[in-house]
Amino acid sequence: MLDTGQNIQESTATLLMQQQRLLDGRRAVQMFPTNTVELPLPTGMQRTQNSRGVFHFNPQRITAAHIQKLSAMGRENELLELGPYSKPDIRRRLMLGEDLLVVTEYTPQGVEVRAAAGCSSTVAEQMAYFNATKDPQNFVLYVTPERVKKEQH
Repeated sequence: MLDTGQNIQESTATLLMQQQRLLDGRRAVQMFPTNTVELPLPTGMQRTQNSRGVFHFNPQRITAAHIQKLSAMGRENELLELGPYSKPDIRRRLMLGEDLLVVTEYTPQGVEVRAAAGCSSTVAEQMAYFNATKDPQNFVLYVTPERVKKEQH
């Protein structure tokens, strides 16, 4: 079963940062998961939707069919600069007893750019991926989900 509706609501600042990366050509897709407020579709971009959410995308870099295929498999991580592990991949590892972690990229001002679920056996690879693909001025760290919840309140 896929995890529709289990995403933490992203701030408007984060959504705008992701949209700018789409417009600048640094990412091909932006996702607005189910129950997330969708930003207006930028000029030149296209839109596709399924039960997991809405996707704005650059049609010169990716097709709606490819987005739909990966999304149906729960592999949005491959579309959204989140590294090699999907949420189902992480869920399987958690069921085997690993600890849940969250890898996040932040701006120097503390605005979240992107975040991915991880666990003890994947976090080193995820950190390397995030550090290799982050904006130069940004920083990457990982925390426990309890820490994320505290920071949001």
